Amino acid sequence: MKILLLGATGKTGKLVIQEALNKGHDIVAIARVPGKLIDYKVKIIQGTPYDYETVEKAITGCDAVINLLDVSRKTSNPFAKLISPKDMISRSAGNAIKAMEARGITRFIALSTIGAGGSWKKAPLILKFFVSISNMRYAFTDLGRQEELLKKSSLDYTICRAPKLTDEKKGTGYRITIGDINPLTSRLSRRFAAACCLTLIESKEHIREIINVTNR
Repeated sequence: MKILLLGATGKTGKLVIQEALNKGHDIVAIARVPGKLIDYKVKIIQGTPYDYETVEKAITGCDAVINLLDVSRKTSNPFAKLISPKDMISRSAGNAIKAMEARGITRFIALSTIGAGGSWKKAPLILKFFVSISNMRYAFTDLGRQEELLKKSSLDYTICRAPKLTDEKKGTGYRITIGDINPLTSRLSRRFAAACCLTLIESKEHIREIINVTNR
């Protein structure tokens, strides 16, 4: 399978690349700085996914899309200055949806967060407060926009809402649940997030569904 990966240069993106290559898939990545992926055997299209022509070029010949994009900040500090557009996620997703529908490509996996979209109403008050006063709010808002775009599309999407992502390497895998979950007591290893995305993209499970993915 040939997969267009949005957000390939991030920590989770590089793990998705490794998982995909191990499974015999081909990856096409859009990168503003191609050198960030110099050590990976992927096809690189230089540019940004919020430019439609770049997405159109990258998606040619692909069978599916995985979107791991976030609204980036200068550092991991929640209050750090933004270094990407506030609508980075939804504009890129919108470009991919348009290009996919024009070509008959249907499978789209989106890595979102617990608390985005419709799950915001039931998120813990402490999370709502912290998100609302920090620059994390832009990502939560834009992930919600992406969810709405996917719901209105004709695609076979799966939206994977995750709690806090970690770099831990131990663990026994991930679990998928439907419904409410407390993001304050849950974690998801990036390597399990990568494994989940690849498993879903190979399957016909959870089509047009929103799921929660956490460590087992």
